Amino acid sequence: MTAARQEKIRFLLQKHGHLTVAELAKKFNVSEMTIRRDLKQLSSMGLIIREHGKAIYPQNVPSTRVDFITRLGEAHKEKMAIGKAAAELVKDGESIIIDSGTTTLAVAVSLNKKCIVVTNSLPVADILSMKKEITILLTGGEIQRTTFSLMGPITRENLSGFNADKLFLASTGVSLEKGLSTSSMAESEVKQAMIESAKEVILVADSSKLGKVFYHTFAKWDKIHKFITDEKADQELLNNIKKHGVEVIQAS
Repeated sequence: MTAARQEKIRFLLQKHGHLTVAELAKKFNVSEMTIRRDLKQLSSMGLIIREHGKAIYPQNVPSTRVDFITRLGEAHKEKMAIGKAAAELVKDGESIIIDSGTTTLAVAVSLNKKCIVVTNSLPVADILSMKKEITILLTGGEIQRTTFSLMGPITRENLSGFNADKLFLASTGVSLEKGLSTSSMAESEVKQAMIESAKEVILVADSSKLGKVFYHTFAKWDKIHKFITDEKADQELLNNIKKHGVEVIQAS
């Protein structure tokens, strides 16, 4: 219900430009405190701007942030469903790594277990900072302004010391033949370090990523234990992925 309400809030703000907390609380028949929590979460994801007593749909923001906000909006329902399914795999007391990306951000939104999270994503850390039961560790590194993530040798070195139970991994391209790919060598190197630091690797990617291949392959299917995607994914492709020993979960 929370995710559905937040999506409706986002579309209302896109339609009207701005709305007050009181107006939104009346619209959804919930308390103003509930709306403030929703707005804080949406703001952390970059989807809206909060001001005292009201929320604004972002218009005049830097182009790099617009790009990130646009990616957050793409396949939003699918990403939230994937994030919920992924978060349900986490057990109390586990240590997990959450990669940077918009789908992994949806994992952070749904995560509610007492656990330790290592991440190179500033938005993920921001979302999780609202959840007192979760201990958050940032990897350190150089900030990439297009993705609001941390990259570079410091990031890779710091990841090498962790022994995580699970990794929630993002990928720009997901191909049966070429595996997982991205358009950045720096991202590839960090993702490879994450894979080496986790017992179980869980790929989270919506169906729009399937069949796409980008500049550099950072992992083949033998490195992936589970793949969580949405119901729109091509079944034949998923069946072929299963043949590589990958457990496929379709979130609805």
